[in-house]
Amino acid sequence: MDEVLAERVAAVAAAVDALLGHDLSSAGDEAVLAAARQVEAARRRLETFDLPLVVELDRRSVVGRELARSVSAFLSGLVNVSPGEARQRVQHARALGRRQAISGEVLPPLRPTLAEARRSGTVNEEHVQVVLRTLHRLPSTTPTPVVDEAEAFLTGWATEVDPAALRPIAARLLATLDPDGRLTDPADHHRRRYLHLTPLGDGMHRLVGDLDPAAAALASSVLNALSAPQPTDSGGPDERTAAQRRHDALATVFKQALRAGELPQSGGIPATVLITLTADQLGSGCGLAETSTGQQLPVAGALRLADQAELAVLLTDATGRPLDLYRNRRLASPSQTLALIARDKGCTFPGCTMPPEWTEKHHIRAWKDGGQTNLENLCLICDYHHDHHLQQGWTITMRNGQPHYRPPKWKDPEQKPMRNHHFHPPE
Repeated sequence: MDEVLAERVAAVAAAVDALLGHDLSSAGDEAVLAAARQVEAARRRLETFDLPLVVELDRRSVVGRELARSVSAFLSGLVNVSPGEARQRVQHARALGRRQAISGEVLPPLRPTLAEARRSGTVNEEHVQVVLRTLHRLPSTTPTPVVDEAEAFLTGWATEVDPAALRPIAARLLATLDPDGRLTDPADHHRRRYLHLTPLGDGMHRLVGDLDPAAAALASSVLNALSAPQPTDSGGPDERTAAQRRHDALATVFKQALRAGELPQSGGIPATVLITLTADQLGSGCGLAETSTGQQLPVAGALRLADQAELAVLLTDATGRPLDLYRNRRLASPSQTLALIARDKGCTFPGCTMPPEWTEKHHIRAWKDGGQTNLENLCLICDYHHDHHLQQGWTITMRNGQPHYRPPKWKDPEQKPMRNHHFHPPE
């Protein structure tokens, strides 16, 4: 950090300290109300410094040097924000931050009107998200001047109302620009499709997304057929709500897909629900088992899945180490793959979030150098980190039966072994 930048950051920190130390009890009502408005505007403006920071990170080679898969992944680890928050910051920076041409010329933001409102502090992050999502939903054939007018229109309203009130305004704008209430451009449908499954922290997950017309037609047909009310065993009415019936219908679809045995292999093994539990838990039927995705569920319920899906149960000792399975061959067996998934849960490189389905089995000591194909010499690693960790000076070592990474000296002069805390939170 150069001296001028360091001084300015220190001045901001000092101003915040002074503000936090101010006694509000002696201030009048009008002063407190004015301070609330001014502090909010200042907070919004300070957040916009993320924009040039992210743009600069995107431009520099530090992201690749740190073996981050993307700018958002690097930002998530750098400042300890969630991957979703990091992705949103990168999206906003690319839309609202200044750009640089190949020639070095500085270009204005893609969304200059919204960028200026964000910089002045008259709109916040939620406003920006509503505006950008609305513009993204416009048909790809919408003329550029119309998109610019829509940006100006929504930004103007964003300075007047809160994000909750802005959403119906944005919806009406979409209805105006698309009076038939439907988008007929297949490329636009393809661009807008998405599906997210987000853990809620208590074992439940939230499923949200936008289906393209073909997928929506299939989903409606299947879910309607499977979610019809069913009488109870005693002949009484179905007490489930329509939403609960659709949930159960979707679960039925997943179970049938697993039972059919026609799913493609994932991570080197047939699609399988892998449950990890100790021998004591198996005997007592008590406690929480864990799936390969890190989801916890009661042991009794986990074992009941065996009647409904392709299920593998991996027993561990009291320390959580899976049984070792040695093989005198290069490729890991399906049983070894299941054990690796249970132990590593995903890519083992520190900070990486790639799930086990997108990893490969890596020999810590190379097969050609005499490395054996056993759990003590294998770990899961994604393609990116498999190809680059040695080039950047990282080495893998096993500690207490778990893979750790020893960083290069430029990263840590003491080269203390590191573990992936995304899948294995520190104790």
